[in-house]
Amino acid sequence: MWKYGVSILLSIFVLCGCAGTVHRENNALKSDFALDSVAEVEIRMTDEAQKLQTNNTQFSTKDLLGYLERKLDGQSLLKSDSSYRLQVTITRFRIRSALSAVMWGIMAGTDSVDGTVQVLNRDGKPVHSFDVSASYGLGGWGGGQDGTRMNWLYGKFAELTIAELTGKTEATNVKREKQDAGQPRVVRARQQDEGNALVATAREGSTTKLTGTSKTERPAAARAGAKHNFTVPEDSSFAPLGNADAIPYVNQRAKESYALYLTRPNPRVYVIAAGGAWAYRIGKDALSNALAVCESKSKGTCYPYAIDDHVVWQSDDLAREAMRKKMLEEILASQNAGTTIQKVQAPPAEK
Repeated sequence: MWKYGVSILLSIFVLCGCAGTVHRENNALKSDFALDSVAEVEIRMTDEAQKLQTNNTQFSTKDLLGYLERKLDGQSLLKSDSSYRLQVTITRFRIRSALSAVMWGIMAGTDSVDGTVQVLNRDGKPVHSFDVSASYGLGGWGGGQDGTRMNWLYGKFAELTIAELTGKTEATNVKREKQDAGQPRVVRARQQDEGNALVATAREGSTTKLTGTSKTERPAAARAGAKHNFTVPEDSSFAPLGNADAIPYVNQRAKESYALYLTRPNPRVYVIAAGGAWAYRIGKDALSNALAVCESKSKGTCYPYAIDDHVVWQSDDLAREAMRKKMLEEILASQNAGTTIQKVQAPPAEK
C-alpha cells in the first residue's frame, strides 16, 4: 500500500508543480469582461524582474511575446482597428538551471512566471486588470530540458491570458486572496518607471532595452512562415540591416523597436513615414497590415524600410513611390488571381 501512497503523493506534487492561475484586480471569482480583439500587445519587465534576469537567462520576453502573438492571431483576436491594447508587465520569475531540473525535478522547486495584464482603451485607461501566474515542476531528461520547460511556461501564460480576455477562464484557475480592508491592491504595472522598464511590443514595434539573451530556442512555428504576396525588392544598399541609427525620420523609440523587428520570423516588413510614424508586421500580409497601421498614425504615406533580411529603402522620392506602387499592384493581382507570388532566393555565397 505504501507504494500506492507514494505514487499518489508524487502525482499531487506534479499536478501542483504544473499549474496556472488568474487573480483579478478586484479579487472577483467571476468576471463579466470579454473582448473580441486587441490592436497591440506590449510586454515589459519591472525593475525587480530585470534584476532576476542575471540568474535566469533562459527567460525571454521576446519568446513570451511570440507565444501571445501567435495564439491571438490563431483566434483572430489581433486586429489593427481594435479599440483595445494589451499591456503585460512581468513582475517576477524563477527558472531552475537545466542541471537542477533534470537531476532533481520538482524537488529543486518549480519554474514560474508571474505578471500583471492590463487591457487599455484608446485613451490608455485600464478597463480590465488581472494577474497571471504559471508554474512548471517536471524534471528528468524528458521534462527538464530548457526548451520543454520554457515553452510550457510561455504557452500556459498565453493560454490563461487569452482565456481571461475572452471571458472563458475556468473557475478552477481563478485565485482569490484575502485582503486587508485598509490596504487596497495596487496594480504593479502602474508603479514602474517606463523609462527603466524592459518593453517588447507585438505588431507595433517596441521600446526595448535588450539587457540579456535567451538560451531558449524559438519554436519551429515561429521560424517557419508563409511567403510574401509580392516580389521582394533587392537590397538597396542604403544601410546595413542591423544599423537602426540609419533609419530616417523616426525617433529613438522607433529605432529601438527595430531591434525587436530583427528578431521576428520572416515574412516581415518594417515601414516608416516622413512624419515619424512607423510600424512593422509579420506574416503573408505583413506589408499591407504594416502600411495600414503606419498610415493610420501618419498624415502622409508610409514606405517600406526593410523587408525580411533586406533594407529596401530608396532615398529618391520617385524610386520609393515606384517601389511601393509595384508591390501593392502585385498584392492586388495575387488577391484577384488567388495566388501567392514567391521569390526564389539564391543560396548565400561561399566564403
